[in-house]
Amino acid sequence: MAEPSVLIELHSADRLVRTLVYEEMARRGLRPNLFAILVLIDLHQPVTPTDLALESGVRPTTLRDMIGEMVANGRIRRVENDADRRSHFLEVTDEGHRFIRDASAAMAAVEQRLAEGLGEPLESLRPGLARLRRVAREASTQT
Repeated sequence: MAEPSVLIELHSADRLVRTLVYEEMARRGLRPNLFAILVLIDLHQPVTPTDLALESGVRPTTLRDMIGEMVANGRIRRVENDADRRSHFLEVTDEGHRFIRDASAAMAAVEQRLAEGLGEPLESLRPGLARLRRVAREASTQT
């Protein structure tokens, strides 16, 4: 049997790592939903929903629902965009920062576990993954 596509390997690795992260967060009493999007908002804030959609690869309609949930649970807030009244910015609240801190500890534990299994830090994967993400983001804006 031939080797699976690299994209299949990537997809499978994503699912397996996500399961490990969710399980670790659950052990710590954290609900992991929307953690990655929350971190992206924190990294790029203040960020418009449009720019967040481009950065995350999440469709705007799906992102609208995610934003609504994060506003409702107090992790982000909408801030007026004086330059464009049709838009707004997203910012992480103090509650959001507390969640990021607690969830990041769970992520670090999973990262350590995987690094031990790999025999090298996960950080060594960053350059290739960052390059892949950039190319995928560019390709997604061309469709």
